[in-house]
Amino acid sequence: MSSEIRFLCVACIQACTVFFLVIADQTTQQGGLNVPKQVHIGFGKTTNDMIVMWSTVRNDSSVVEYHTGDNSVESVSSASGSTVYFPENSNGLQYLHRVVLTNLRPGVKYFYNVRGENRDSLSDQFSFTTPESNGKQTFMIFGDMGTMTKSLPFIVYEATGKTKYASIFHLGDIAYDLGRENGAVGDKFFSKVERMAARIPYMTIPGDHEMFQNSRNHYFHRLSNPGKDWPMQQEDLWYSVNIGKTHFICISTEVFFTNKQNIQKIMDWLVQDLEEANTHRQKYPWIIVMAHRPLYCSTDDKNEDCTKAHSVVRTHLEDMFYFYGVDLVFSGHQHMYERTWPVYKNRVLAYNYLDPRGTVHIVIGNMGNVYLTEKGSKPGGAWSSFISPSEHEMYGRLHVHNNTHIYWEVLGAQDNDLYDSRWIIQRIHGPFNKSSIFIPDPLGAAGAAWREQQEDDSNDIISLRFFYMNGDDYSHRITVLTFTVIILLFGLCFKKKILNVIRLCFVKQESLPK
Repeated sequence: MSSEIRFLCVACIQACTVFFLVIADQTTQQGGLNVPKQVHIGFGKTTNDMIVMWSTVRNDSSVVEYHTGDNSVESVSSASGSTVYFPENSNGLQYLHRVVLTNLRPGVKYFYNVRGENRDSLSDQFSFTTPESNGKQTFMIFGDMGTMTKSLPFIVYEATGKTKYASIFHLGDIAYDLGRENGAVGDKFFSKVERMAARIPYMTIPGDHEMFQNSRNHYFHRLSNPGKDWPMQQEDLWYSVNIGKTHFICISTEVFFTNKQNIQKIMDWLVQDLEEANTHRQKYPWIIVMAHRPLYCSTDDKNEDCTKAHSVVRTHLEDMFYFYGVDLVFSGHQHMYERTWPVYKNRVLAYNYLDPRGTVHIVIGNMGNVYLTEKGSKPGGAWSSFISPSEHEMYGRLHVHNNTHIYWEVLGAQDNDLYDSRWIIQRIHGPFNKSSIFIPDPLGAAGAAWREQQEDDSNDIISLRFFYMNGDDYSHRITVLTFTVIILLFGLCFKKKILNVIRLCFVKQESLPK
């Protein structure tokens, strides 16, 4: 009998425990505590503005309290913003909040909390540092990262570690997918990245997965672009921002595939933005484009646009990038890593990165390896400088040191092993169609035609890499070399006459009266 009583007592205790836990959870979520979750930040119109976003279970005000370290009442500022109800997130938090902090000082660390109308709903404290206008800047770059990415915890840890990142660029295909399971996957992703995305500006562009029917509105509502309306509009999914010495242009390549009615709009915007950027190249000498779909790639999937002779993306963008002197294009989509030489129209413009007179393209989509791995089909054309043979998940670090030097490195996303690194030195920023020198092919027109065929053939490893040189630096060197050779040849041919002239000058000088 005593055992039965003991069993009933234990059962009652367990039932009461479960009951009170449920009540406590409901009180937290639906009662007085409307705890902010999934906090993340991004730049506003300038790096002196910061957009702060988060989610809650129920409707509430959107308030951010922030200060620079002295959290006395007098030093704490507050800003308010807007709240939207997002019913499509039926399995997640349906109230989304957005506040813009303005007129922040460069190079200053700010501490902040987000809350609703009452301070009972105050979040944890986070911090961020606004970028300096001068000095070295480091950026983390990756594409195609989702909740199943094995290295996601490592990326979060790395982003908040010793390296001080000015911002993070996620090149599309976010969460896989934001709207999957009625928003539960999107909530899970933003919860996992909160530790880094609440501290480092998390800048994104849409990939093809963000344009899926079930994810499109999730992207428009959960994220916000600098200087744009919120929720985002499909006809305005591109922006630019100046960070340090770099003008970053972030575009949607999906307009060329899923919403073609906006092609002219993005092309007009790009021309206007690039024209303006070129008027400010003394202050922001580097122009870097972030896109989802690459212009060049060496994947074994020949259905991919970047492998085709008449690539849709390349046809629309390459001439513009060349004409306005875009230094680098980063992209994802292909779950691989590849770096090109400076290239234009499938032609290598230089087999080095010293004052390149063409755009360098980098594909860094390895974080999507768990979903699908694209294997490089080396060679991908003479323009392909490096393809990683590894199927490891990787991310990139871009170090903008100054007006002329960039250092790029690619690291393993579980161990930080170095897979690739390269200096890019550009002392002559501006349009690439201004100065070049072409060394004639010694085989004549037939040889030139054969060489072009080799460069265009992605399955042929043969290339005459020494025939083409480009850039003001090379022009200068070849000019000096040419004149030096001419002078030497002249000296050899007229050696006796030159010596006689010199001897005659000395004889005349000695015969002059002292």
